[in-house]
Amino acid sequence: MICFMRSLVVPSALLFALMLASCSEASESAEASTDLIPLSDVNPAPDIVEVNLVASAGSTRYLNDGPADIWGYRDGSKAASQASVPGPVMTANKGDRVVVHFRNELPESTTIHWHGIRVPNMADGTPSTQREVAPGESFNYEFTADDAGTFWYHPHVRGDVQLERGLYGMVIVKENDGIAVTAERAFVLDDVKLESTGKLSTRTEALDLMLGRQGNVLLVNGKAGAQIEVKSGARERWRFVNAANGRYFNLRLPGHKFTVIGWDGGLLPQPYEAETVLIAPGERYDVLVTFTGAVGARVALETIHYDRGHEIPDPGVLPLLTLKLVASGTPPAALPATWGRNVDLEVPVDAPTRSLVLQEEEPKEPGQEPKFFINNQRFPDVPPIEGKAGAVEIWSVKSDTEMDHPFHLHGMFFKVLDVDGVPPPHAGWKDTVNVPQKKTLRFAVRYGTPGIWMFHCHILEHAERGMMGELRLAP
Repeated sequence: MICFMRSLVVPSALLFALMLASCSEASESAEASTDLIPLSDVNPAPDIVEVNLVASAGSTRYLNDGPADIWGYRDGSKAASQASVPGPVMTANKGDRVVVHFRNELPESTTIHWHGIRVPNMADGTPSTQREVAPGESFNYEFTADDAGTFWYHPHVRGDVQLERGLYGMVIVKENDGIAVTAERAFVLDDVKLESTGKLSTRTEALDLMLGRQGNVLLVNGKAGAQIEVKSGARERWRFVNAANGRYFNLRLPGHKFTVIGWDGGLLPQPYEAETVLIAPGERYDVLVTFTGAVGARVALETIHYDRGHEIPDPGVLPLLTLKLVASGTPPAALPATWGRNVDLEVPVDAPTRSLVLQEEEPKEPGQEPKFFINNQRFPDVPPIEGKAGAVEIWSVKSDTEMDHPFHLHGMFFKVLDVDGVPPPHAGWKDTVNVPQKKTLRFAVRYGTPGIWMFHCHILEHAERGMMGELRLAP
Protein backbone atom coordinates (compact mmCIF):
# COMPACT_ATOMS: atom_id res chain seq x y z
CA MET A 1 0.00 0.00 0.00
CA ILE A 2 1.15 3.52 -0.71
CA CYS A 3 0.34 6.56 1.36
CA PHE A 4 1.57 10.03 2.19
CA MET A 5 3.43 10.87 5.36
CA ARG A 6 0.52 10.28 7.66
CA SER A 7 0.43 13.59 9.52
CA LEU A 8 -0.12 15.75 6.47
CA VAL A 9 -2.69 16.51 3.83
CA VAL A 10 -0.28 18.26 1.52
CA PRO A 11 -0.88 21.76 0.14
CA SER A 12 1.39 21.78 -2.92
CA ALA A 13 2.02 19.74 -6.06
CA LEU A 14 5.67 19.23 -5.11
CA LEU A 15 4.92 17.78 -1.69
CA PHE A 16 1.96 15.96 -3.14
CA ALA A 17 4.16 13.97 -5.50
CA LEU A 18 7.34 13.59 -3.45
CA MET A 19 6.03 12.70 0.01
CA LEU A 20 4.62 9.34 -0.98
CA ALA A 21 6.07 6.58 1.17
CA SER A 22 5.38 2.90 1.68
CA CYS A 23 3.37 2.22 4.84
CA SER A 24 3.44 -1.06 6.71
CA GLU A 25 0.18 -0.37 8.52
CA ALA A 26 -1.91 -1.95 5.77
CA SER A 27 -1.15 -5.54 6.74
CA GLU A 28 -4.78 -6.11 7.66
CA SER A 29 -5.90 -4.76 4.27
CA ALA A 30 -3.36 -6.98 2.51
CA GLU A 31 -5.20 -10.08 3.75
CA ALA A 32 -8.60 -8.79 2.61
CA SER A 33 -10.22 -10.19 -0.52
CA THR A 34 -10.09 -8.06 -3.64
CA ASP A 35 -13.16 -9.79 -5.09
CA LEU A 36 -16.03 -7.46 -5.90
CA ILE A 37 -19.41 -8.05 -4.28
CA PRO A 38 -21.92 -9.41 -6.83
CA LEU A 39 -25.25 -7.63 -7.23
CA SER A 40 -28.19 -10.04 -6.85
CA ASP A 41 -30.34 -10.73 -9.90
CA VAL A 42 -33.88 -11.27 -8.57
CA ASN A 43 -35.48 -12.13 -11.90
CA PRO A 44 -35.47 -15.86 -12.85
CA ALA A 45 -35.77 -15.14 -16.57
CA PRO A 46 -32.49 -16.02 -18.35
CA ASP A 47 -32.49 -12.86 -20.48
CA ILE A 48 -33.51 -10.33 -17.82
CA VAL A 49 -31.26 -8.88 -15.11
CA GLU A 50 -33.31 -7.18 -12.41
CA VAL A 51 -31.57 -5.69 -9.40
CA ASN A 52 -32.22 -3.47 -6.40
CA LEU A 53 -29.49 -0.90 -5.86
CA VAL A 54 -29.38 1.47 -2.90
CA ALA A 55 -27.14 4.49 -2.28
CA SER A 56 -26.54 4.90 1.44
CA ALA A 57 -24.05 6.05 4.04
CA GLY A 58 -21.63 3.59 5.60
CA SER A 59 -18.07 3.17 6.78
CA THR A 60 -14.94 1.31 5.78
CA ARG A 61 -11.35 0.99 6.94
CA TYR A 62 -8.92 1.99 4.24
CA LEU A 63 -6.01 1.70 6.70
CA ASN A 64 -5.56 0.22 10.16
CA ASP A 65 -6.66 3.52 11.69
CA GLY A 66 -10.22 4.50 12.45
CA PRO A 67 -13.02 3.91 9.98
CA ALA A 68 -13.77 6.34 7.18
CA ASP A 69 -17.32 7.57 6.73
CA ILE A 70 -18.31 6.82 3.14
CA TRP A 71 -21.23 6.95 0.77
CA GLY A 72 -21.58 3.79 -1.24
CA TYR A 73 -23.94 1.45 -3.01
CA ARG A 74 -25.38 -1.71 -1.51
CA ASP A 75 -27.50 -4.62 -2.68
CA GLY A 76 -31.09 -3.71 -1.85
CA SER A 77 -32.15 -7.35 -2.29
CA LYS A 78 -30.15 -8.37 0.79
CA ALA A 79 -31.53 -7.16 4.10
CA ALA A 80 -28.15 -7.10 5.86
CA SER A 81 -26.18 -5.51 3.02
CA GLN A 82 -23.87 -2.60 3.77
CA ALA A 83 -22.61 0.19 1.54
CA SER A 84 -19.28 -0.78 0.00
CA VAL A 85 -16.49 0.83 -2.02
CA PRO A 86 -16.71 -0.05 -4.86
CA GLY A 87 -20.40 -0.86 -4.98
CA PRO A 88 -21.63 -4.30 -6.05
CA VAL A 89 -20.65 -5.41 -9.54
CA MET A 90 -23.56 -5.98 -11.91
CA THR A 91 -23.11 -8.73 -14.51
CA ALA A 92 -25.27 -9.29 -17.59
CA ASN A 93 -25.03 -11.05 -20.91
CA LYS A 94 -25.06 -9.20 -24.20
CA GLY A 95 -28.67 -8.66 -25.25
CA ASP A 96 -30.12 -8.91 -21.74
CA ARG A 97 -32.81 -6.52 -20.62
CA VAL A 98 -31.64 -4.74 -17.47
CA VAL A 99 -33.96 -3.29 -14.83
CA VAL A 100 -32.43 -1.36 -11.93
CA HIS A 101 -34.67 -0.34 -9.05
CA PHE A 102 -32.68 2.44 -7.44
CA ARG A 103 -33.34 3.98 -4.02
CA ASN A 104 -31.56 6.98 -2.52
CA GLU A 105 -30.89 6.82 1.23
CA LEU A 106 -28.31 9.62 1.15
CA PRO A 107 -28.89 13.06 2.72
CA GLU A 108 -28.74 14.75 -0.70
CA SER A 109 -30.02 14.19 -4.22
CA THR A 110 -28.18 11.93 -6.64
CA THR A 111 -28.55 9.98 -9.90
CA ILE A 112 -26.87 7.04 -11.63
CA HIS A 113 -25.03 7.45 -14.93
CA TRP A 114 -24.28 4.18 -16.74
CA HIS A 115 -20.85 5.12 -18.04
CA GLY A 116 -20.21 3.70 -21.51
CA ILE A 117 -23.48 1.78 -21.79
CA ARG A 118 -25.70 2.84 -24.67
CA VAL A 119 -28.88 3.46 -22.72
CA PRO A 120 -32.13 5.25 -23.63
CA ASN A 121 -31.73 8.96 -23.02
CA MET A 122 -34.12 8.93 -20.08
CA ALA A 123 -31.84 6.39 -18.34
CA ASP A 124 -28.60 8.35 -18.78
CA GLY A 125 -28.71 9.69 -15.24
CA THR A 126 -27.88 13.34 -15.82
CA PRO A 127 -29.91 16.33 -14.62
CA SER A 128 -30.53 17.09 -18.30
CA THR A 129 -32.40 13.81 -18.75
CA GLN A 130 -34.07 13.08 -15.42
CA ARG A 131 -35.13 14.75 -12.22
CA GLU A 132 -32.56 14.19 -9.50
CA VAL A 133 -33.49 11.41 -7.08
CA ALA A 134 -34.13 13.17 -3.78
CA PRO A 135 -33.40 11.60 -0.37
CA GLY A 136 -35.88 8.82 0.31
CA GLU A 137 -37.02 8.62 -3.32
CA SER A 138 -36.64 5.89 -5.93
CA PHE A 139 -36.12 5.71 -9.68
CA ASN A 140 -36.15 2.83 -12.17
CA TYR A 141 -33.50 2.56 -14.89
CA GLU A 142 -34.23 0.23 -17.80
CA PHE A 143 -32.04 -0.55 -20.80
CA THR A 144 -30.74 -3.34 -23.01
CA ALA A 145 -27.14 -4.47 -22.69
CA ASP A 146 -26.36 -4.00 -26.37
CA ASP A 147 -22.57 -4.18 -26.09
CA ALA A 148 -20.28 -6.68 -24.39
CA GLY A 149 -17.52 -4.99 -22.41
CA THR A 150 -16.42 -3.38 -19.18
CA PHE A 151 -18.47 -0.43 -17.96
CA TRP A 152 -19.26 1.32 -14.69
CA TYR A 153 -21.87 3.35 -12.85
CA HIS A 154 -21.62 6.51 -10.79
CA PRO A 155 -23.61 9.68 -9.97
CA HIS A 156 -23.88 12.68 -12.25
CA VAL A 157 -24.76 15.14 -9.48
CA ARG A 158 -21.85 16.80 -7.66
CA GLY A 159 -19.79 14.07 -9.21
CA ASP A 160 -16.46 15.20 -7.80
CA VAL A 161 -17.78 14.99 -4.23
CA GLN A 162 -20.05 11.97 -4.51
CA LEU A 163 -17.53 9.75 -6.29
CA GLU A 164 -14.78 10.71 -3.88
CA ARG A 165 -17.00 9.53 -1.04
CA GLY A 166 -17.32 6.11 -2.69
CA LEU A 167 -20.27 6.12 -5.08
CA TYR A 168 -19.17 3.97 -8.02
CA GLY A 169 -19.31 0.37 -9.18
CA MET A 170 -18.50 -1.85 -12.17
CA VAL A 171 -20.77 -3.34 -14.83
CA ILE A 172 -19.61 -6.35 -16.85
CA VAL A 173 -21.50 -7.40 -19.98
CA LYS A 174 -20.35 -10.80 -21.26
CA GLU A 175 -20.58 -12.73 -24.48
CA ASN A 176 -19.19 -16.04 -25.67
CA ASP A 177 -15.93 -14.71 -27.05
CA GLY A 178 -13.91 -17.93 -26.92
CA ILE A 179 -11.05 -16.46 -24.87
CA ALA A 180 -9.70 -19.29 -22.68
CA VAL A 181 -8.28 -18.13 -19.34
CA THR A 182 -7.56 -19.68 -15.96
CA ALA A 183 -9.31 -16.84 -14.16
CA GLU A 184 -11.03 -13.55 -14.89
CA ARG A 185 -10.61 -10.65 -12.49
CA ALA A 186 -12.15 -7.19 -12.30
CA PHE A 187 -10.16 -4.29 -10.84
CA VAL A 188 -11.56 -0.86 -10.02
CA LEU A 189 -8.67 1.60 -9.57
CA ASP A 190 -9.05 4.64 -7.33
CA ASP A 191 -7.36 6.74 -4.69
CA VAL A 192 -8.61 8.49 -1.57
CA LYS A 193 -7.32 11.45 0.39
CA LEU A 194 -7.17 10.48 4.07
CA GLU A 195 -6.39 12.34 7.24
CA SER A 196 -4.06 10.76 9.81
CA THR A 197 -7.17 9.42 11.60
CA GLY A 198 -8.06 7.28 8.60
CA LYS A 199 -11.09 9.41 7.75
CA LEU A 200 -11.70 10.94 4.34
CA SER A 201 -10.30 14.44 4.17
CA THR A 202 -12.87 17.21 3.95
CA ARG A 203 -10.28 19.77 2.89
CA THR A 204 -10.51 20.90 -0.70
CA GLU A 205 -7.66 23.12 -1.83
CA ALA A 206 -7.09 24.97 -5.08
CA LEU A 207 -4.58 22.27 -6.04
CA ASP A 208 -7.25 19.59 -5.72
CA LEU A 209 -9.46 21.54 -8.09
CA MET A 210 -6.72 22.48 -10.53
CA LEU A 211 -5.33 18.97 -11.02
CA GLY A 212 -8.31 16.90 -10.03
CA ARG A 213 -8.23 15.50 -6.53
CA GLN A 214 -5.49 12.92 -6.14
CA GLY A 215 -5.49 10.90 -2.97
CA ASN A 216 -2.68 9.80 -0.69
CA VAL A 217 -3.84 6.17 -0.59
CA LEU A 218 -4.11 4.05 -3.74
CA LEU A 219 -6.89 1.48 -3.95
CA VAL A 220 -7.67 -1.63 -5.96
CA ASN A 221 -11.29 -2.65 -5.41
CA GLY A 222 -11.37 -0.44 -2.32
CA LYS A 223 -8.31 -2.10 -0.76
CA ALA A 224 -4.84 -0.71 -0.12
CA GLY A 225 -1.86 -3.03 -0.37
CA ALA A 226 -3.90 -6.05 -1.42
CA GLN A 227 -2.47 -9.39 -2.50
CA ILE A 228 -3.74 -12.07 -4.88
CA GLU A 229 -2.55 -15.58 -5.68
CA VAL A 230 -1.90 -16.62 -9.29
CA LYS A 231 -0.47 -19.69 -10.99
CA SER A 232 2.84 -19.67 -12.82
CA GLY A 233 2.38 -20.20 -16.54
CA ALA A 234 -1.36 -19.54 -16.41
CA ARG A 235 -3.22 -16.88 -18.40
CA GLU A 236 -5.74 -14.54 -16.76
CA ARG A 237 -8.08 -11.85 -18.05
CA TRP A 238 -8.07 -8.58 -16.17
CA ARG A 239 -10.69 -5.87 -16.55
CA PHE A 240 -9.73 -2.36 -15.39
CA VAL A 241 -11.84 0.71 -14.63
CA ASN A 242 -10.26 3.99 -13.54
CA ALA A 243 -12.78 5.50 -11.10
CA ALA A 244 -10.42 8.15 -9.70
CA ASN A 245 -11.34 11.83 -9.75
CA GLY A 246 -8.05 12.95 -11.22
CA ARG A 247 -5.34 10.29 -11.04
CA TYR A 248 -3.97 8.63 -14.17
CA PHE A 249 -2.82 5.03 -13.69
CA ASN A 250 0.12 4.02 -15.89
CA LEU A 251 0.21 0.28 -15.24
CA ARG A 252 3.08 -2.12 -15.59
CA LEU A 253 3.85 -5.63 -14.32
CA PRO A 254 7.65 -6.11 -14.27
CA GLY A 255 8.79 -9.10 -16.31
CA HIS A 256 5.46 -9.32 -18.13
CA LYS A 257 3.65 -7.84 -21.09
CA PHE A 258 -0.01 -7.00 -21.29
CA THR A 259 -1.98 -8.27 -24.25
CA VAL A 260 -4.57 -5.51 -24.62
CA ILE A 261 -7.79 -7.04 -25.94
CA GLY A 262 -10.44 -4.45 -25.11
CA TRP A 263 -11.12 -0.74 -24.72
CA ASP A 264 -14.19 1.20 -23.65
CA GLY A 265 -16.39 -0.20 -26.42
CA GLY A 266 -15.50 -3.87 -25.96
CA LEU A 267 -13.09 -6.24 -27.67
CA LEU A 268 -10.63 -4.78 -30.17
CA PRO A 269 -10.61 -6.11 -33.73
CA GLN A 270 -6.88 -6.74 -33.26
CA PRO A 271 -5.21 -7.12 -29.82
CA TYR A 272 -1.73 -5.72 -29.20
CA GLU A 273 1.07 -6.15 -26.69
CA ALA A 274 2.20 -3.38 -24.35
CA GLU A 275 4.75 -2.96 -21.58
CA THR A 276 2.54 -0.32 -19.94
CA VAL A 277 -1.15 0.59 -20.10
CA LEU A 278 -2.14 4.19 -19.40
CA ILE A 279 -5.70 4.50 -18.05
CA ALA A 280 -7.11 8.02 -17.70
CA PRO A 281 -10.08 8.73 -15.39
CA GLY A 282 -13.22 7.12 -16.81
CA GLU A 283 -11.42 4.79 -19.24
CA ARG A 284 -11.59 0.97 -19.27
CA TYR A 285 -9.10 -1.59 -20.55
CA ASP A 286 -9.25 -5.39 -20.78
CA VAL A 287 -5.94 -7.26 -20.86
CA LEU A 288 -4.57 -10.79 -20.85
CA VAL A 289 -1.58 -11.64 -18.65
CA THR A 290 0.43 -14.89 -18.69
CA PHE A 291 2.45 -15.21 -15.51
CA THR A 292 6.14 -16.08 -15.55
CA GLY A 293 8.38 -16.90 -12.63
CA ALA A 294 8.96 -19.66 -10.14
CA VAL A 295 6.40 -20.85 -7.63
CA GLY A 296 6.75 -18.71 -4.51
CA ALA A 297 7.89 -15.62 -6.40
CA ARG A 298 6.15 -12.29 -5.97
CA VAL A 299 5.61 -9.45 -8.40
CA ALA A 300 3.79 -6.15 -7.97
CA LEU A 301 1.33 -4.51 -10.31
CA GLU A 302 2.62 -0.93 -10.36
CA THR A 303 1.69 2.50 -11.58
CA ILE A 304 4.55 4.64 -12.85
CA HIS A 305 4.78 8.35 -13.55
CA TYR A 306 2.97 9.87 -16.49
CA ASP A 307 3.52 13.53 -17.28
CA ARG A 308 -0.04 14.84 -17.49
CA GLY A 309 1.00 18.47 -17.06
CA HIS A 310 1.59 21.33 -14.67
CA GLU A 311 5.06 19.93 -13.89
CA ILE A 312 3.79 17.37 -11.39
CA PRO A 313 6.99 15.72 -10.10
CA ASP A 314 7.65 12.03 -10.55
CA PRO A 315 6.72 10.25 -7.27
CA GLY A 316 8.50 7.07 -8.34
CA VAL A 317 7.09 3.59 -8.72
CA LEU A 318 3.89 3.03 -6.75
CA PRO A 319 2.82 -0.59 -6.14
CA LEU A 320 -0.90 -1.30 -6.36
CA LEU A 321 -1.29 -5.03 -5.94
CA THR A 322 1.05 -7.90 -5.03
CA LEU A 323 0.86 -11.15 -7.00
CA LYS A 324 2.09 -14.34 -5.34
CA LEU A 325 2.80 -17.32 -7.60
CA VAL A 326 1.47 -20.30 -5.64
CA ALA A 327 1.50 -23.20 -8.12
CA SER A 328 2.08 -24.17 -11.72
CA GLY A 329 -0.92 -23.54 -13.90
CA THR A 330 -2.27 -25.12 -17.02
CA PRO A 331 -0.53 -23.85 -20.18
CA PRO A 332 -2.75 -21.36 -22.02
CA ALA A 333 -4.97 -22.62 -24.83
CA ALA A 334 -4.85 -21.06 -28.27
CA LEU A 335 -6.40 -17.63 -28.60
CA PRO A 336 -9.33 -16.95 -30.96
CA ALA A 337 -8.68 -16.28 -34.63
CA THR A 338 -11.19 -13.42 -34.67
CA TRP A 339 -11.80 -10.80 -32.00
CA GLY A 340 -14.06 -7.75 -31.70
CA ARG A 341 -16.11 -5.89 -34.25
CA ASN A 342 -14.27 -3.75 -36.75
CA VAL A 343 -14.21 -0.01 -36.30
CA ASP A 344 -16.18 0.27 -39.50
CA LEU A 345 -17.27 3.89 -39.30
CA GLU A 346 -16.93 5.43 -42.74
CA VAL A 347 -16.44 9.20 -42.56
CA PRO A 348 -17.91 11.16 -45.48
CA VAL A 349 -15.50 13.62 -47.08
CA ASP A 350 -18.00 16.40 -46.37
CA ALA A 351 -18.63 15.41 -42.74
CA PRO A 352 -19.05 18.54 -40.58
CA THR A 353 -16.40 19.26 -37.96
CA ARG A 354 -17.23 20.48 -34.45
CA SER A 355 -14.35 22.37 -32.84
CA LEU A 356 -14.02 22.35 -29.06
CA VAL A 357 -11.23 24.10 -27.19
CA LEU A 358 -10.66 23.12 -23.55
CA GLN A 359 -9.32 25.98 -21.42
CA GLU A 360 -8.43 26.67 -17.81
CA GLU A 361 -7.86 29.70 -15.62
CA GLU A 362 -5.76 29.41 -12.50
CA PRO A 363 -6.79 31.31 -9.35
CA LYS A 364 -5.58 34.89 -9.35
CA GLU A 365 -5.91 35.43 -5.60
CA PRO A 366 -5.89 33.23 -2.49
CA GLY A 367 -9.27 31.73 -1.77
CA GLN A 368 -10.39 31.70 -5.39
CA GLU A 369 -11.15 28.54 -7.34
CA PRO A 370 -9.75 27.69 -10.76
CA LYS A 371 -12.16 27.90 -13.68
CA PHE A 372 -12.58 25.60 -16.67
CA PHE A 373 -14.05 26.39 -20.08
CA ILE A 374 -15.11 24.97 -23.43
CA ASN A 375 -14.77 27.54 -26.21
CA ASN A 376 -14.44 30.32 -23.60
CA GLN A 377 -17.75 29.38 -21.94
CA ARG A 378 -18.51 27.57 -18.69
CA PHE A 379 -21.35 25.10 -18.31
CA PRO A 380 -24.31 25.65 -18.21
CA ASP A 381 -23.52 28.57 -20.54
CA VAL A 382 -21.69 26.41 -23.10
CA PRO A 383 -23.84 26.58 -26.28
CA PRO A 384 -25.21 23.07 -26.98
CA ILE A 385 -24.22 21.20 -30.11
CA GLU A 386 -27.27 20.52 -32.26
CA GLY A 387 -27.21 17.37 -34.35
CA LYS A 388 -29.33 14.67 -35.91
CA ALA A 389 -29.48 11.03 -34.82
CA GLY A 390 -27.56 8.81 -37.24
CA ALA A 391 -25.43 11.60 -38.71
CA VAL A 392 -21.65 11.19 -38.87
CA GLU A 393 -19.55 14.14 -37.75
CA ILE A 394 -15.98 14.89 -36.72
CA TRP A 395 -15.13 16.43 -33.37
CA SER A 396 -11.88 18.33 -33.03
CA VAL A 397 -10.98 18.65 -29.33
CA LYS A 398 -7.98 20.76 -28.37
CA SER A 399 -6.48 20.94 -24.91
CA ASP A 400 -5.34 24.57 -24.86
CA THR A 401 -4.10 24.08 -21.32
CA GLU A 402 -0.97 22.98 -19.48
CA MET A 403 -2.45 19.54 -18.74
CA ASP A 404 -4.21 16.52 -20.27
CA HIS A 405 -7.98 16.13 -20.12
CA PRO A 406 -9.91 12.83 -20.41
CA PHE A 407 -12.87 13.67 -22.66
CA HIS A 408 -16.09 11.64 -22.25
CA LEU A 409 -19.11 11.58 -24.59
CA HIS A 410 -22.31 10.02 -23.27
CA GLY A 411 -24.54 7.63 -25.18
CA MET A 412 -22.34 6.53 -28.09
CA PHE A 413 -18.90 5.32 -29.11
CA PHE A 414 -16.46 7.08 -31.41
CA LYS A 415 -13.41 6.39 -33.58
CA VAL A 416 -10.21 8.34 -32.89
CA LEU A 417 -8.80 9.69 -36.16
CA ASP A 418 -5.57 11.38 -35.11
CA VAL A 419 -3.72 13.46 -32.53
CA ASP A 420 -2.10 16.52 -34.11
CA GLY A 421 -2.50 14.77 -37.46
CA VAL A 422 -0.89 11.47 -36.38
CA PRO A 423 -3.25 8.45 -36.59
CA PRO A 424 -3.36 6.15 -33.54
CA PRO A 425 -1.38 2.88 -33.73
CA HIS A 426 -4.39 0.77 -32.73
CA ALA A 427 -8.11 0.80 -33.54
CA GLY A 428 -11.06 0.38 -31.17
CA TRP A 429 -14.26 2.01 -30.00
CA LYS A 430 -13.97 4.70 -27.32
CA ASP A 431 -16.31 6.82 -25.24
CA THR A 432 -13.58 8.36 -23.06
CA VAL A 433 -10.25 9.46 -24.51
CA ASN A 434 -7.26 11.36 -23.21
CA VAL A 435 -6.64 14.69 -24.95
CA PRO A 436 -2.95 15.54 -24.38
CA GLN A 437 -1.88 18.99 -23.24
CA LYS A 438 -1.49 21.53 -26.04
CA LYS A 439 -2.59 18.96 -28.64
CA THR A 440 -5.68 18.47 -30.80
CA LEU A 441 -7.43 15.11 -30.97
CA ARG A 442 -9.98 14.37 -33.68
CA PHE A 443 -12.58 11.64 -33.56
CA ALA A 444 -15.48 10.61 -35.78
CA VAL A 445 -18.85 9.71 -34.30
CA ARG A 446 -22.13 8.40 -35.62
CA TYR A 447 -24.72 10.09 -33.46
CA GLY A 448 -26.87 7.81 -31.35
CA THR A 449 -30.50 8.02 -30.29
CA PRO A 450 -32.33 11.35 -29.96
CA GLY A 451 -32.09 13.25 -26.70
CA ILE A 452 -29.66 15.32 -24.66
CA TRP A 453 -26.23 13.75 -24.22
CA MET A 454 -23.51 15.25 -22.05
CA PHE A 455 -19.85 15.65 -22.97
CA HIS A 456 -17.23 16.73 -20.46
CA CYS A 457 -13.80 16.34 -18.99
CA HIS A 458 -13.75 13.30 -16.70
CA ILE A 459 -11.49 15.01 -14.22
CA LEU A 460 -14.60 15.61 -12.19
CA GLU A 461 -13.44 18.82 -10.52
CA HIS A 462 -13.09 20.28 -14.03
CA ALA A 463 -16.50 19.11 -15.23
CA GLU A 464 -18.25 20.48 -12.14
CA ARG A 465 -16.54 23.85 -12.65
CA GLY A 466 -17.43 24.44 -16.26
CA MET A 467 -15.75 21.96 -18.64
CA MET A 468 -18.97 20.31 -19.76
CA GLY A 469 -21.57 20.69 -22.52
CA GLU A 470 -24.62 19.14 -24.15
CA LEU A 471 -25.15 17.36 -27.46
CA ARG A 472 -28.82 17.70 -28.44
CA LEU A 473 -29.89 15.18 -31.06
CA ALA A 474 -33.09 15.44 -33.03
CA PRO A 475 -34.73 12.38 -34.66
